[in-house]
Formats: sequence, C-alpha cells, structure tokens
Amino acid sequence: MNEISPLFVQKARQIKLLLTDVDGVMTDGTLSFFTDENGTAREIKNFESLDGMGLLFLAYCGIETGIVSKGASPTLEFWAQQLGMKYLFYNTSVKHRALDFLQQEYGIRPEETAFIGDDLIDLGILSRVGLPLAVANSVPEAKRLAVYTSPRGGGSAAVRDIAEQILRARNCWNQVVQDNISGKFQNPKCQLRIVKGL
Repeated sequence: MNEISPLFVQKARQIKLLLTDVDGVMTDGTLSFFTDENGTAREIKNFESLDGMGLLFLAYCGIETGIVSKGASPTLEFWAQQLGMKYLFYNTSVKHRALDFLQQEYGIRPEETAFIGDDLIDLGILSRVGLPLAVANSVPEAKRLAVYTSPRGGGSAAVRDIAEQILRARNCWNQVVQDNISGKFQNPKCQLRIVKGL
C-alpha cells in the first residue's frame, strides 16, 4: 500500500530510530566488483544522493539512523559516517538480533524503531519493529508486513520518500524546508557505532 494511513502517522510519531537495509533499498540491488592492483576483489555501491539527504534530515530532526546489512564493505562505513548515522550492523545474518542489541545496550525498544527492508532476510526484523517499511521492489512478503510501502524502488529515492513521510507525520518537514531556505540547516555529526557479526 502506498497511501499514508493513520496507523503510519501514529507509529511514525513514536519512533526514535530508523534502520535500513542496503542492497535493494539504498541501492537498486546490483552488485558490482572490480579487482584492485593486489588482486583483491572490491565492491562498488551506487547510492542515491536524495536518500542521503533524507537520512540527514531525519538525524537533524532528532531521529537516529543506522544500517543493518548481511554484507560487509568499507564503503558502508564511509557512507554511514557521511550521513551522520549512529549505528552500523554488518555481517548480520539474523537481522532482528540488532534489535536485541539496541535494547540491551541503549534501551531502544523495538516498538520505537522503524526498519526499511525488501527481501526475505528482512522479514524477522520487519515483524518485530514498531514501524515496518518496504520499497516498491520489495518481495510480497515484506510488503504485507509493511505499514507503508514507498512507490519508489531501491536506489531510486525510496528512502528519501520514507524519510519525508515520517517527517511530515511528525510535523517537522516544513521546518526542514525553512532551515534549508534560511541556511540554518547543518549536517548532523554523530559517533558511528559499528557492530559486526550478530
């Protein structure tokens, strides 16, 4: 479903943290590799700049952000730092373990957390968070769990759409717009917490 429901608005107002998958959500899911001068395979990821700004807007408005990914790449650390993210979970095969970690270490409850996913590996965490979200290219099982499915696909500003809808639900979007017009908006800075292998 693509329409904004009263349930979405209610849940969006309760969250403290937005987590997202990477491949198929922040990217179009294409995996590209090259071999460096030492013969080591390196991965290339193409990110949508509008998604990045949406995540910065969330952090600016006090909603922490983070990544939960089965994969691992130095690129993820770089991108998460550029976006003022607080958490990066990678090599995470059972993604809902990130929720257990967050609750134990930081007191962030699953019902205060949103997650954007697209594939079967995301179903466990989608079924446990307060605000489950999907993108247009998500598998049907993920869309069925989602309170909101963006009409945009992964790598095509779906994360930006979701961020905007959350900020509109919280009555923060107009302030973000005005702060960009006035020049008051500043990229938020945050110490990135990296957790591997949950």
